[in-house]
Amino acid sequence: MAEYITPLPALLALTLETAINQTLQLDTESPARVKKLEGRLLQVDLEGLKITLFFTFKHGVVRVRLEAQGTPDTIISGTPVALFSMAEPEDADWGLPDSKVTINGDAGLARDLERIFSKLEPDWEGPLAGVLGDTAGYQAAQGIKQGVETARQLARSASEILSDMVKDRKT
Repeated sequence: MAEYITPLPALLALTLETAINQTLQLDTESPARVKKLEGRLLQVDLEGLKITLFFTFKHGVVRVRLEAQGTPDTIISGTPVALFSMAEPEDADWGLPDSKVTINGDAGLARDLERIFSKLEPDWEGPLAGVLGDTAGYQAAQGIKQGVETARQLARSASEILSDMVKDRKT
């Protein structure tokens, strides 16, 4: 078990767990997909940050912890940038040095998780309509969808700029 000198790894685990489960709950099919992973253990090593996270799956819910019992079925290692590129496959070739992801163990678990998130279609409108009313809920949901797409475009642009900077430093 790793001992961390700051609370940041625990905050990261809690934030990830909350964000993942809230997003999964907005898609009616996701809890059933996650339930199929029950009993599996995923270890994610965040290289550069020296943080290890453990993901477990139970009752359609994802748990993220800093420690776990048992041997992981799959270990995924990489920098945060490389892991993000894995989550956004169209951006996978960012041209960054040391941005490789290593998967050891059952690669099927990593593939199953990728499928869950690639099929994710959160219903932002339903919960927002319940709080804001139908019209405002629809408009807010459209704003969120546009914001997510804008964030993806910004991430792509930032990665291209960073990649160019890295290439320029090499020459």
